[in-house]
Amino acid sequence: MALKFAEDSVNLSEIGFLVAEPSDLYRELFRRLLYGFGAKTVHEAANAQTAVRLLNDRDVDFLICAVDLPGPGKERRMGSGIDFVRSIRLDAKHPRRAIPMIITMGTARRISVGQARDCGANFVLSKPVAPVVLYDRINWIARRPRPFWDSPTYFGPDRRFREEDHEGVPKRRQGDEQIISLEDADAQ
Repeated sequence: MALKFAEDSVNLSEIGFLVAEPSDLYRELFRRLLYGFGAKTVHEAANAQTAVRLLNDRDVDFLICAVDLPGPGKERRMGSGIDFVRSIRLDAKHPRRAIPMIITMGTARRISVGQARDCGANFVLSKPVAPVVLYDRINWIARRPRPFWDSPTYFGPDRRFREEDHEGVPKRRQGDEQIISLEDADAQ
């Protein structure tokens, strides 16, 4: 079965990717998928130390980083990939500070997704990653870039997703529910 992509597909042939992933299997999977999407340059790192070297020495335009990426000293703790992304984003002198970054994780718990979002990742993907989902997120980042925020504790894309067209759609904020219930009480 061949994958079918949207007509507004992006050309990935000029994009340099870095896949920072401790698993040989997932590094190979991402490499094959990216080449299949049309990428010509895919660098691979099994740990944060190698990823740092590649980010500095190679032409990298896009980072795919596992949440369990081992840090310095073969450290294997949950969130090392989050720390790695955060360190890049918060380093005002880092040449790749503003590149798109996707964090992947095996178990997408609410707290883990929140931490990944708060470190400056553009998207969080749960493993196993479907090829069409990976391509869709890369395409989304290219076609709908979000503004970046810069503060002492956060640098990265706006964490809010906005949908501009709310015409005819009821609001779903907690405060809106209270207003509706007050109106219902007055009607009775």
